[in-house]
Amino acid sequence: MRKLSILLISFFCSYPQLVLSQIQEGAIRVLASKNFLSFQTFTDSFPIQNPGSRHWTILRDLSPGFREGVFYFNEFGPKANDGSQRVFVFRVQLITHGNEIVHYYFGEKRSKKIKKEWVPYYDTLAHFRNDSLYTLLLSSFQNTYGGELKESELFVDNIAYGHSCGNGGMDPQEKVTIDRLAEANNKEELFNWLRSTNFEKQIYGLEGLYTLKEKGTVFTNEELRLIKTVLMKRGTIYSCRGCVFRWTDVLRVTYRFKFE
Repeated sequence: MRKLSILLISFFCSYPQLVLSQIQEGAIRVLASKNFLSFQTFTDSFPIQNPGSRHWTILRDLSPGFREGVFYFNEFGPKANDGSQRVFVFRVQLITHGNEIVHYYFGEKRSKKIKKEWVPYYDTLAHFRNDSLYTLLLSSFQNTYGGELKESELFVDNIAYGHSCGNGGMDPQEKVTIDRLAEANNKEELFNWLRSTNFEKQIYGLEGLYTLKEKGTVFTNEELRLIKTVLMKRGTIYSCRGCVFRWTDVLRVTYRFKFE
């Protein structure tokens, strides 16, 4: 009886770690298939204690035929020595071309001490890039927006589009910059924002150019083509207004920019 009790205790203590390991292995396996629909099916089906702890932030157009995505999920693990519940946070970054995954990165959130402060980072569990399709993406982006795709602006999900945000009702720095550019009628720099890799920055660029349009600026056919191209993009952006920060459909923001 004592041996049975020990076995049961050992099983229930190790069960969270087994589930966690299975989820990690399952994520790596389905990502290796490079099939986006399979990954979506997987994210909807794996066991998870709290449905709210898995979510997409970024899921949107990047360049014609290519999309960008960031998916998070949390899982409970074995309890720490002090009895507190340990939560493991995972992040998946994707670039897709149709249903094919062009690039993926799968990481686990950890912390490391730098100058007496604990700094979060993601430890790589798996990654992949299809070099030929990624080169096609770079060419597509350049031809579509007239600017270079910047890898540092991919998968950025902490830039909020909006105004009067947070407890203090402060405008985001990007909003402050765009307003200054519009006030100075700096059309050239506003179009540079429209060529950004980050979608929120592109929307800020649209806002600045719309301000110029309302002030009487006339755009060339090529400039209007670029404006319309960005307006045609679909997917999610991070938005803020007052104390509300949320991921929302970009059409809830861009519908008001009428350039015709």
